[in-house]
Amino acid sequence: MDISDTTVPESLESVPAGAAVAPVRRPAVPALYKAFAILDLLARQGKCSFTVIQRELGLPKSSAHQLIAALCDLGALQTDPSGGYLLGLHLCELGAIATSQRSIEQTALPFLRRLAQEVNMTCHLGILEGGEAVYLAKVEGEQEIRINTWVGKRLSLSRSALGKALLAWQPEEERQRLIAGIDWVARTAHSITDAATLRRGLEETRARGWATDDEEDGPNIRCVAAPIFDRDQNVIAALSVVSTVLQVQTSDFPRIGARVCTVAAEISRALGSR
Repeated sequence: MDISDTTVPESLESVPAGAAVAPVRRPAVPALYKAFAILDLLARQGKCSFTVIQRELGLPKSSAHQLIAALCDLGALQTDPSGGYLLGLHLCELGAIATSQRSIEQTALPFLRRLAQEVNMTCHLGILEGGEAVYLAKVEGEQEIRINTWVGKRLSLSRSALGKALLAWQPEEERQRLIAGIDWVARTAHSITDAATLRRGLEETRARGWATDDEEDGPNIRCVAAPIFDRDQNVIAALSVVSTVLQVQTSDFPRIGARVCTVAAEISRALGSR
């Protein structure tokens, strides 16, 4: 797992002359996409001035004014007394409602709290979304060093234990499709940077029942994760525990992995898995 900021997709690079270019699918409602781009920008960077929003997103000034005014009217943005714009309180309300409507989190949270207290490590629940793993829930353990993660954080499928656990139990065709879409960025010297190595690791993961991140997504961080299944034995989420190299040795992986697998199976049964 990664303790740095979430990676933000970069703009498209210039295409060499003569290179084949796939047709670009234009959004059906461009203004809606631009409005969400403003929200995403403030979510990443915090308070931003009009000039920063307009420059970072490359919006015409008139469009930026109209979008920001509409978002403020809807309560999605608010002005800061010292200048600039912040995410609005209406988003907090919508986020709370969305969280309350997701049964996976509500079912899993008691198990996460118990496991975090038992192992004194930070526990996460995550799902697969858009070719990445995303944290749905986080419960802190009683460890002295806090891990910089948050609900909504996105993780690589090749570098994070949670991502590998979500990937390993996908149907073969879907697994290969997801692997083909991975951006092979080496965050550390331990990062997996090719599909063949990842596939071998996923076979080992399925054989033992749990996945690991041994300083692959960030230095000094180790993580163990296991899949959560629905009633039809489809992987729908994963459970992970994370700490630093000071607390977790690689020799601890089997013991921690067995415990994480047990709790993940309990969550699966609570969700109706046979």
